[in-house]
Amino acid sequence: MFKKLILAALVVTSAVFAQVNVGGRAAFNFGTFWGDDAENVTWGAGFNAGVNAKIPINPMLSFVPGLEVDYRRISDEATDEYMGRTQTDEMTLSMWYLELPVLLRINATPQFFIDAGLTVAFNLADNQHTETTKEYQGRKETVSSDRDFSDGVETVELGLVVGAGYAVNQNLDINARFGLGLTKVGKGGDIKNMRFQAGVTYWFM
Repeated sequence: MFKKLILAALVVTSAVFAQVNVGGRAAFNFGTFWGDDAENVTWGAGFNAGVNAKIPINPMLSFVPGLEVDYRRISDEATDEYMGRTQTDEMTLSMWYLELPVLLRINATPQFFIDAGLTVAFNLADNQHTETTKEYQGRKETVSSDRDFSDGVETVELGLVVGAGYAVNQNLDINARFGLGLTKVGKGGDIKNMRFQAGVTYWFM
């Protein structure tokens, strides 16, 4: 009896894993900050890449977890003029995260699907690059600097994700996602991440 139970469990496990798909995902990021202290923040471009799995629950539902590297970039520029002198400051914030999306996929039709779920992201590195250009009487001088501000950033971020996509064929999906951070980016002030993504997933297994 015990051997039969073990055999039955192995058969069920094999059948489940035979239906699991594994694929690589790459996406273009377009993000900014939101919150009480995020006024007049511009948008910036980044990218996202990683591995996703697709585990069928029934013909209409699938569980889609992932492991992705997320690069978020925001740039801003300000120019001041005073008595013939012009100073332009351009600042770029670069943030790297290791992101674990946990999504539920609803297959509205065989090709069209809707994604919704949570993400947990772990901050890996942060950099602030500043370029200051001063102009006076036809002369121009540019000074640049870099600063690591990881100490002021929260290590873990929790967020919501919703999206939709289209299965071009059995191996290729195109998808768009909207991500909204629920926890603060920094250890001070009310600033959270917000991103739009457009990408593709290639299911190689």
